[in-house]
Amino acid sequence: MTRAPRILVIQHNLDDHLNELAVPLMNAGIDVVPWDVENAPAPTEPIENFDGIISLGAIAGVLEEANHAWMPVERKMFEQALELELPLLGICFGSQLLASAAGAQVFKVETPEVGWTKVDMLPNAANDPVMAAIGSNPDVFHFHYDSFDLPEGAELFGITGDIKQAFKVGPKAWAVQFHIEVGPAAMFSWFATYGREFEKLAGGVEHQKALTVANWDAYRQRSIAVGEAFAAEVLAQAARS
Repeated sequence: MTRAPRILVIQHNLDDHLNELAVPLMNAGIDVVPWDVENAPAPTEPIENFDGIISLGAIAGVLEEANHAWMPVERKMFEQALELELPLLGICFGSQLLASAAGAQVFKVETPEVGWTKVDMLPNAANDPVMAAIGSNPDVFHFHYDSFDLPEGAELFGITGDIKQAFKVGPKAWAVQFHIEVGPAAMFSWFATYGREFEKLAGGVEHQKALTVANWDAYRQRSIAVGEAFAAEVLAQAARS
């Protein structure tokens, strides 16, 4: 019997999980294999047993790698995925670790991006099988203090000022700095948990709540579209295996 396509989902904190990306993956018939880095040992099976990887956001940053035993393990997974041309989607922290694994520098930004902002997607994004789903000038949801240089040979898809927002390394590794996965339930939870950050850096909780009410539906549709596009890449990888 042919096995179901499998994807490794790397979760770093309990309040940042697949969110809106879960349904399109399940609808595609993909077996989601979660790894909570803080509460469970890393998978011991070879990375080639999976047909894709999604790496989510984290409170920890790449610059703190020496303080987190799981981070070098995840970095090695990224390096292997790049070598094997395994579909990979890095989100927020995942995007920063992908940039680092591909040889780029990660650094603190002068002004953190927290809450809703606009991203300028470059014209080439419209021709990419995953990035095209994001649109041309979307409102997106951020929560990060770090950024990165573009890895050598990577294709840049999106920017906000000087901050790299979306890119691709090799043929199958995509990354977005913003939280394409989160829906309104997660956003309101973050407003409660991290209210001080939203007050200090994002115009206040009430301002961000209003933006969420205005933007959540379009953002959910965009998230689902990205999930469906990445699921198609995972299915194609499984068919080749």
